[in-house]
Amino acid sequence: MKPEAYQIAELIGKYLRQNISAEEMTALRAWLDEREENRALLESFRDTDKAQGDIDFLNAIDVDAAWQTMRNRKHRQWDTRMMRYAGYAAAVILVFFISRTWWQRVPVNDDRVVPALSSHYKNDVLPGGNRAQLQLSDGRSVDLEEEMDELNERDGTVISGRDGEITYAKPGQQPNHEPIFNTLVVPKAGTYRIVLSDGTKVWVNALSELRFPVHFGDEERRVSVKGEAYFEVAHDAQRPFKVMVNDTEIEVLGTHFNVHAYTSAVTTTLVEGAVRVTAGRQQYRLSPGQQSFFNGKNITIRQANIAKATAWKNGEFLFKSDNIKDIMQQLARWYDLEVEYEGRVPLQVGYSGQISRHVNLTEVLEMLHYLSKAEFDINGRKVRVIFNN
Repeated sequence: MKPEAYQIAELIGKYLRQNISAEEMTALRAWLDEREENRALLESFRDTDKAQGDIDFLNAIDVDAAWQTMRNRKHRQWDTRMMRYAGYAAAVILVFFISRTWWQRVPVNDDRVVPALSSHYKNDVLPGGNRAQLQLSDGRSVDLEEEMDELNERDGTVISGRDGEITYAKPGQQPNHEPIFNTLVVPKAGTYRIVLSDGTKVWVNALSELRFPVHFGDEERRVSVKGEAYFEVAHDAQRPFKVMVNDTEIEVLGTHFNVHAYTSAVTTTLVEGAVRVTAGRQQYRLSPGQQSFFNGKNITIRQANIAKATAWKNGEFLFKSDNIKDIMQQLARWYDLEVEYEGRVPLQVGYSGQISRHVNLTEVLEMLHYLSKAEFDINGRKVRVIFNN
């Protein structure tokens, strides 16, 4: 077997285990820069479900024997198809080597700070993912990042979870007791989905909370939000759905909308359907494509950029004439960062761009550097934004 395959596999394994030396990191970067396929291969090994599947498949294969059989063939036609096959064989060997060293020899490291692929940065930070805490009515707190078996609330309600989503079973009949409340708490670097007992779907963003009854009553469906959440409300004309956020009430019958309230201000963006926004004596009805903004005193109505308001729910960052501090606030929530600034920050300048929320931090910072000419220094989870005015 070609020794280069073992060498590269060992480098990738060390990179994934976060014990790669500076010299080895230089060698790995050189290999990554050779072709885009190399970077794609490395990224595929970060998919833990895929890696575990590779282990299950390859444990049943004698890879060395298969490689030797291919080498011993007397009539090899090294056309494009054969070269592709050889490339696949090398990739299989890499998967086998890396899977065994990464999964079987080293325990999983929860720290999401990893070596940077670019020598421009000291380290990199992995993106957020499906993580949350579910607070039950009896005071228990369940970590939803771990594998979750079915749960039972004290009224017998069954709560099931899978792939970043929890579901509350619909009641066989309307409960006749006082409502039981649960709270979904999503930390920094997290996001989670929930299906409420009426079928309403809610996406909850990082650093946010959703408080809701296990079952809704006969007259209305009421929940409360801190932070940001996107709702797809199940239609029920007899029971209006109400969202309480700060001093604002949002009332709907069946609709899709986003609520953003990380500060005292509340922004409600209507995607489809109709909602009524109430704050004190002020009340407005929104049409699809409109957005209400409540600053604690007054409600204003404006046309919304739907793609921007819902980008987080669709796995994207979408910036439209945003200043650097607003952008860095989004990154801080998703990558769990502390952000500092150096130099005169041009708050009057807006930047526009789009990038996946599933990439590492350095890829986003490279885009921001191109847009703003700012320099970025990463030290663990601390990021300095440097403007050399």
